[in-house]
Amino acid sequence: MPATKAAQSILAIILALFLFVQSAPAGEKPMSDDSVKMTRLDQLVEANIIAVHAYEVLLVEKAGKGEVDCFAPGSMSAADLDAVVAHQAAILAADPVEVSKWVSGAPSAFAPATDLNPILAAPLALSEKLPVNVFSDYLEAAVEVDRVKIRAIANLYQTCFEMERDGTILWDLMHFYRAIGLPISIAELGLPTDDASLLATAEKLAPLSCSEPFGDDPATPFAWHIVGVKIANWGNKYNHIRDQYTLARELLREPDIRVLIPRIRSLKPQKIATIGHSFTMQSHWASPGTFVSIVTAVFQMENPDVVVRQWQGGGLTATRAYKNFYQDALAWKPDRVLFAFALRTDEDIQRMKEMAKGFAAAGAQVYAFDNLRDPSEDAARNQLNKALTDETGMAVIEVGRLIHDAPDRDKFVCLDNIHMTEPYHMLMARQWLKFLIGARGAALPE
Repeated sequence: MPATKAAQSILAIILALFLFVQSAPAGEKPMSDDSVKMTRLDQLVEANIIAVHAYEVLLVEKAGKGEVDCFAPGSMSAADLDAVVAHQAAILAADPVEVSKWVSGAPSAFAPATDLNPILAAPLALSEKLPVNVFSDYLEAAVEVDRVKIRAIANLYQTCFEMERDGTILWDLMHFYRAIGLPISIAELGLPTDDASLLATAEKLAPLSCSEPFGDDPATPFAWHIVGVKIANWGNKYNHIRDQYTLARELLREPDIRVLIPRIRSLKPQKIATIGHSFTMQSHWASPGTFVSIVTAVFQMENPDVVVRQWQGGGLTATRAYKNFYQDALAWKPDRVLFAFALRTDEDIQRMKEMAKGFAAAGAQVYAFDNLRDPSEDAARNQLNKALTDETGMAVIEVGRLIHDAPDRDKFVCLDNIHMTEPYHMLMARQWLKFLIGARGAALPE
């Protein structure tokens, strides 16, 4: 049976089962609790798959290019597709407790007729070459688990390929699936998530996939590779398999940090503000934890009277930080402030100076690192750091030499060639923690 017809048949069966469960005639034996649960889980997952596909069909139509066989709207208008996307948003915004009750067959405020049924009834065909179906087929051959678990993870991959919604709808889906008891990572199916395994899978699946004119193109191994890494790392974070607390515990076990635990515990109560871009954001996929979140976790475990609060934004510049976060951070009255944002224009430099002086006038100590990447990539930064220090009194914590000389430096940059991986963040966390507790100064010894 062709894949598109098979997909439509599956949805028809799911919808029919749903209607049977909801309105079995009096006297007939209802479905078992397990059957009800599996059927309803199937409905929710397939609805999300259909809705994500509807959104992607709209993206293809907007781009004016793409494989027609994979993204044909059929009889659906743009308004119809938008309606499907809106129904999904409503489902993901529903109270997960009520959704879970409905899944189990218990009385619930979740009303499937409002948003779920309209999505399942949408006449959209899903090609066998779509990543969601390619990955489903791959997983079905690799593991023996309930199909709904495979489809849930495939839905996450499907969404992640878009790229533009991997920090919104993708996260919503991950939290939604966790709340109703579904896996969000292939690690939960017993499959390896090391880089070599993910790359091997990518090379196998790319030739089977249709091309997409948006985000990462699944017709290329790179796209499957980076999506696999993203889902694996986010899955490990959200499932607390490997996150900032894992890294903090590992950091505290390192010999040169373990001997400093008394200093960590004796540090006086204080508030530390950090204002930074994606290198500081725990939500980013590139590492289980960032240096800010790792050090925050250390204090939460060893000295909760030291409070770290973040103001953050992807691609954050000093100008945006001044506009969006400065007054709020200043009002919090921190004792220490770390700047970790980008300086791209003269205005950025001016805004950084204004913020540094403002925090200092309020009694805070202000710091920045001499470089957040290899200093050889930005030779002008050293001159700028000296000028900022001379004019504002801001301390510059030297780490650039350590980054440059690190034996595992070739592993610091992640697949997107921008963000940093776990080894980098552990180095930075180690140095920032030592600085905060007075175990090292701003300058490194010669």
